[in-house]
Amino acid sequence: MIIRFWRAVAGSDEVLDAYADHLRRTTFVEMAELPGHLGATLARKVRGTENELVVMSFWEDMDSAGHFIKGDFDDAVVKPSTQKLLKSFDLKVEFFETLVSTGVVGGHDLATGHDSGV
Repeated sequence: MIIRFWRAVAGSDEVLDAYADHLRRTTFVEMAELPGHLGATLARKVRGTENELVVMSFWEDMDSAGHFIKGDFDDAVVKPSTQKLLKSFDLKVEFFETLVSTGVVGGHDLATGHDSGV
């Protein structure tokens, strides 16, 4: 499984609420229709009066993770309306390959068939 990782900063709780609503109504709905999409999440870390955000989407493989490509493979796709909401955001995304997992994503372990040491 591939994790597509992106960070941003929302300056207030109101901005965070608006951005979360935007993801729920549009971006996450659009992603769910793409082949190879396994899910997505928005997480936050409160830093003083600001909310640091992490958006992670989960994909079967790198080919399916590339559905959002509009330029270079690691360019973030941030709509102008979203850019206006956020205080700052990464221009690039990062991709991570999942090697071992458990819990809700446990079905995607690459260690199957190998001695896990447990």
